[in-house]
Amino acid sequence: MRILFVNQFYSPDVAATGQLLADMAEEQVKQGHEVHVVCSRHTYVGNKKIYPDNQIINGVHVHRISATGFGRERFWGRAMDYLSFHLWAWRRILALPHMDVCVSLTTPPFIGLIGAFLRGRKFGRLVLWNMDLYPEVLAAYKVVKKKGWLYRLLAKVNKYVYSRADQIISLGEVMTQRLIGAGAKKEKIVTVHNWVPGEVIEPIPVQSSRARDNWNLNGQVTVMYSGNLGRGHDLNTVVHAVSQLDKQYNVRLVFVGQGSMAKPLRQLCSELEMDNVDFHEPQPLSFLADSMAAGHIHLVSQRPGTEGLILPCKLYGIMAAGRCVLYNGPGNCEIARIVRASESGVIAPAGNIRALAGALKLLVKDKQLRENMGRRARRYYQNHFGRERSMAVISEVITGKRLTQENEAPEQQIQQEIKARLDLQPPIGQYASASSVIPSVQHFADTPTPEKTWV
Repeated sequence: MRILFVNQFYSPDVAATGQLLADMAEEQVKQGHEVHVVCSRHTYVGNKKIYPDNQIINGVHVHRISATGFGRERFWGRAMDYLSFHLWAWRRILALPHMDVCVSLTTPPFIGLIGAFLRGRKFGRLVLWNMDLYPEVLAAYKVVKKKGWLYRLLAKVNKYVYSRADQIISLGEVMTQRLIGAGAKKEKIVTVHNWVPGEVIEPIPVQSSRARDNWNLNGQVTVMYSGNLGRGHDLNTVVHAVSQLDKQYNVRLVFVGQGSMAKPLRQLCSELEMDNVDFHEPQPLSFLADSMAAGHIHLVSQRPGTEGLILPCKLYGIMAAGRCVLYNGPGNCEIARIVRASESGVIAPAGNIRALAGALKLLVKDKQLRENMGRRARRYYQNHFGRERSMAVISEVITGKRLTQENEAPEQQIQQEIKARLDLQPPIGQYASASSVIPSVQHFADTPTPEKTWV
């Protein structure tokens, strides 16, 4: 079988979508298929590095196109990168031989439109691997007005892509429901969780992390955010919450990544006169386990209104690393569901600085609680997620063997576990021991002091 993958980024770039795609493409090569990837020559971070036009990487034929590479810090630059990729991708794809199946990701937005037009002509089948929902994400970021003419036009474009796709891969149950609401047929959707690219992350003791030495973190409790510093994450609340902690907590906030929020976050830290915040470049996959090990507490943040539109895949890396999760965001999204089911962390509502600061104080003070949550996170990742489990399902989708939603059982199991955990929580006004019940959004929102926090 001849397979084409289309995505803006591909390994060895640091973009998570490109790294996940590399795992999937190389797996198809191992299964005896001829695999092609169309991607950009430029990097995710938009620096001057340029990859070769054509390469064969571990058996995968990589075709890189000369789209612009302004990067992700400015909206206009990203828009130019998206537009130019669309134009050049058409040209390169039309020059390739006929493909049995085209697997289109969603970076840049609406790139699946190429596959939708060419399905039945250039491709036998079209699979949409949906990482983000557009134009809903644009409306959530207030880039376009919801129900405005441009939004309605883009929604029709994506509905057309959904109608032409043979199957659609969703990242979680909440996203699946949003896809159905946007016009995708339920019977086409297969829910498959992301994983740690290359399964490169294993639990490493904090004291063994070389990154801690390189970044001068020794002796401090490190609160780390590792991933895209984009608009979909409520990171201003994180900075304000850390600024509320007294010097006695000895906390250092470390951002590892780039994105449109990097510059505003630096400015905010400067305005708050914070000297305990560091910013570092995204780390290569080969160093990711070590850099993740540098953090005691790992942050995941999601902006309200983006539930089911995006799914921060950093959660899987945190869980694989055996670290506790501090989630700041809406309580009805996939991240919150998984944190509750796995008992791997603490949830604080988006925008609530006081609640997040209280959660931070709790985790900073209680080393045993952090380590227990980390162990549960690692165990849950091994039992429910992982590369081999997810890639097996996607392989069946690509080859046409998985034609129905046969993988609902894991999602149902997650829901049952969440319900069981909520049923175990004592009524409001009572408190549980640190080993029994994790905090909920409401508990932190209503808690007057960190000493009376549910754990």
